[in-house]
Amino acid sequence: MIETPTRELTHACVRCGRPVALDVALCEECNPLGLAQPAASQVHGTVVLGIIAFVVFLAVVAKLSVAGIGPYSARVVNAVAAGDGLAITISITNAGTAGGSTTCSVRDPDHPFDRPTVRIQTPQVAGGATLTFDRQVVGFGIVPVVLDVTCASP
Repeated sequence: MIETPTRELTHACVRCGRPVALDVALCEECNPLGLAQPAASQVHGTVVLGIIAFVVFLAVVAKLSVAGIGPYSARVVNAVAAGDGLAITISITNAGTAGGSTTCSVRDPDHPFDRPTVRIQTPQVAGGATLTFDRQVVGFGIVPVVLDVTCASP
């Protein structure tokens, strides 16, 4: 009967890449004094701390990127029939110190449940400025009606 040799399970040395046993991190050449190997909890703890630090960094960057933008207030100035919908004129004010754009929701306040909500992306509004712009919307019919507009703030 022929015996099949068993292979020892290994992984790469963390420093040089040579194969080492699964229970050690560094090979004999990279750790000639036989110093204690890093524990798995130390390695995982370092990774978790790195991830937490990166998430905090991303939160700070996100906050700084929208600082000074908004809040926005808007109103529908005019609504007239145009094609298969309405051409509406919206006046929007950016009460913040930095320019930005936002998404506004246009609704018919007399029919909140049986009429659609139309979402409109506004043009760039400078900080502290008021801008008036026109958009064509469908879903409210072709008869001019009083519309309500609400704009999101960052």
